[in-house]
Amino acid sequence: MRLIRNPVTQFLLIGLVTVAAIFIGVNSIAHGAAADESTAEARRINTLLAHQVVEPLLPKRLSAASAGAADRLDRALGDRLDGVSRVQGIDRFAIRSEAGTVLYASSEGKELLGQTFALDEDQARVIALGGTGSQPSDPDRPENSASAPQRVEIYTRIRSPEGDPLLFDTYYSLDRLERRQSELFRTFRWIVLGPLVLLILLATAILSVLTRQLTSASNERERLLRSAMDASDAERRRIARDLHDSVVQDLAGTAFAVSAISRNPDTSDDARETLEGAGTSLRSSLKALRSLLAEIHPPDLRADGLPAALADLTAPAGAAGMQASVSVEGAEMASDRRAALVWRVAQEAVRNALRHSSASTLAVTVRGDRDRLTLEVVDDGVGFDTDSVRDSDRYGLRGLRSLVADHGGLLDVRSAPGDGTIVHMEVDAQ
Repeated sequence: MRLIRNPVTQFLLIGLVTVAAIFIGVNSIAHGAAADESTAEARRINTLLAHQVVEPLLPKRLSAASAGAADRLDRALGDRLDGVSRVQGIDRFAIRSEAGTVLYASSEGKELLGQTFALDEDQARVIALGGTGSQPSDPDRPENSASAPQRVEIYTRIRSPEGDPLLFDTYYSLDRLERRQSELFRTFRWIVLGPLVLLILLATAILSVLTRQLTSASNERERLLRSAMDASDAERRRIARDLHDSVVQDLAGTAFAVSAISRNPDTSDDARETLEGAGTSLRSSLKALRSLLAEIHPPDLRADGLPAALADLTAPAGAAGMQASVSVEGAEMASDRRAALVWRVAQEAVRNALRHSSASTLAVTVRGDRDRLTLEVVDDGVGFDTDSVRDSDRYGLRGLRSLVADHGGLLDVRSAPGDGTIVHMEVDAQ
């Protein structure tokens, strides 16, 4: 599976994964916050009803369980609480004394009027200290038998005209609270996720602009690098052509002339021996110069000519006492630019091996397919410590890595004292 390399796409995918993770976390947090807020909202409504609607209308002697006082309160409240009950999802409500006696009840709980039910711990705390409390309605308690089981009981302390503490007790529909919880949940969720999504989209847009600028700069750098490489190639070709057309031809002509004179019957034996030595020296120099020309600029740097170019590159190994081998498979699928890169890296690696390795064998291996191209230059020489190489060699390695990196590849040099050296390069084939 090919990796996604576009940084904008990578950032967007990471952002979407982050949003998904935050979405799950926010859902959990927002769900709990919405549940707490829906209950708190019901408690605020209950407190408002208790102190602003019910408490001002409480008649005298209600705390004494007077039936007449309960009737007067029923007439005074009239339809006020019924309208609020329908809107807020209140099932029923009652007023209870400090002892737990039901002093007043809505129509749904009239049968409980006058009965006494002990307050639980939280209800006793509220009627003693004030405030508002809440709890799920327990259907097993006798005072809740008139209420459907899916209710939440909310109670607030109020005071009778005589100053006695009373408990205004209401039963809210659990369905109504859950619907309100869902409304709040959606609000909480989008309050958090909305800005986050906008932030990621904004960051993606900014990153897209920066990426285009960086890509443009990278393309310009690559263009300049290619121009520099083309200029270097042109200069190499010019130097190689000038040397071949002048010095090489002159040396070749001189070598033939010296050989011809040495074979002349009129030439003395002493002169013949000197001329043969000179001819041998000239031919050796000519061979070395031709190898140097191949190193300066090989005759063919196209992909299909890579085996021959590498063979020319390793030709001097024999004179250095090394057994050199070249193996190339699949390189013909690579572009000519990648073939030239392989040759340049191999050139530096082979040159270092010839100069410093004291190796007995040197192997250059190239493997390629439609996607990747790899190069390995291996010798069994003395090796070196990659952390303590000379400055000049360190510069050469750094230059190689930079060159390969500019082509989107990777260069790895592995060596240790006494263990030889492996130069490994990987790059896209095209």
